Order: sequence, then C-alpha cells, then structure tokens
Amino acid sequence: MKLDMSFPAALGKHHPLRRLAVKDAFALGTLVAITLALFGITGLYYSAYTRYRAALGLPVDNTPVITLPVVRRH
Repeated sequence: MKLDMSFPAALGKHHPLRRLAVKDAFALGTLVAITLALFGITGLYYSAYTRYRAALGLPVDNTPVITLPVVRRH
C-alpha cells in the first residue's frame, strides 16, 4: 500500500494516516479519562477513610500506628 505523505493530502477526510491519527487520539483520550477517573475514585476513598478514622478517634495524619522501639543509651 503506497501512502501519500504530503501534508495537505494527509488532511483529507479519507486518508489512511488521518484515520490512524483519529483512532490514536480517541485511544489516548480514553486512557486519560480512565486514569483521571481512577485518581478521582482513589481521592474519594481516601477522604471517606480519613473521615471514618476521625469518627473513631484515631489519628488521621501520617503518624504511624505502630512505632519503632526507641533505643536508649545509658
């Protein structure tokens, strides 16, 4: 299959390269939408989890629940 690589011809509605570019743009847009949706879901989960811990009286900052033992030197 011989492809015409001139730019004005590539802008034509039925040019194979334009079809590939449109398919790639839709695929990239879909991946970006999925990624943003997952970040949003993660943020909602983290927010709900933080409110739940606050309701139980547990620490909601990043302090560790299990602490390492302190070594004391005499």
